[in-house]
This record gives sequence, C-alpha cells and structure tokens, in this order.
Amino acid sequence: MTQKAALMATMSRVRAEVEAFVAAHSAMPEAEIGGGWTLHDAVAHVALWDRMAVRKLVGAPLPDGEEVASRTPWDLDTFNDTMRARWRDRPMAEVLAEFATAYPPLVAAVRAADEVDCAPHGRVWTIIDEDNAGHYPHHFPVADPLLAMQEGAGG
Repeated sequence: MTQKAALMATMSRVRAEVEAFVAAHSAMPEAEIGGGWTLHDAVAHVALWDRMAVRKLVGAPLPDGEEVASRTPWDLDTFNDTMRARWRDRPMAEVLAEFATAYPPLVAAVRAADEVDCAPHGRVWTIIDEDNAGHYPHHFPVADPLLAMQEGAGG
C-alpha cells in the first residue's frame, strides 16, 4: 500500500468511527463528551479544522471565519474561542451539515497530493495529524492511528 493510500485509509477509518459516535449521540447535542466539550461544540470544531486543513493544503479560504483565520499575529486559542462562540448557538442540524460538507474537499486535497507528502512527517501527513485524523481523538473516543503510523516510521 502506498503512503497516500495508507493515509487515506486511516482518515476514512477514523472518520467512520467519529461519524458512528456522532450518529449514536446526535439526539443529545448538549451532552458533554469529555474535556468540557459538548457534542455540538466538538462536531463544529472538527468540521472547522477539516476546513483549516484544506486551507493549509490548497489555500481555500474558510467559508465562515476567514477573517479570524487570517489575523496576524495568529493565536490558536483566540481562533478556537472565537469560532466556538460563533457556532455555539447554531442548530445541531446546521453543525451536522457543516461536518458532512467540510470533509469531502479534504479527501480531494489529499488524493491530489504528492506521495512523498503523505508519508509520516510529510507536509500532508502532518496537516492530517494536526487537523483531521490525529485531531479527532482529542474530542471523540476514537484511537489515534497516526500515532501508531508515526511510531512505525521510527519517530
């Protein structure tokens, strides 16, 4: 299996786990799922970071929040807090729609990436680790498969 195929398979597997968790709990959007996050806030957050990954990979501006993302100096906490507040009162149906819409452009961006960039510690792999498949486990009860890939690659 190529590095890109392995990365895409990992993304798909982790995404399926998160989607199953979200579907099983979507009737309780305000339930805390860990770390002070409600399901609603966590879904909105990972959808945002899927969009940020696409922004990093292909330069696509965020459809909501580009003015916050492009601020200088960049501050992660300010960005996350601002976007969390912006999405907090939106209906769960809108959050779920954004979650579903944000992911396919990321898959397309990874599919179009160079093989070498998809290898552990490559540019694409690092973005997926930070913003997508490696980020989801910080908010949902799923394993972090990119950590295992990293350890298997010696680092």
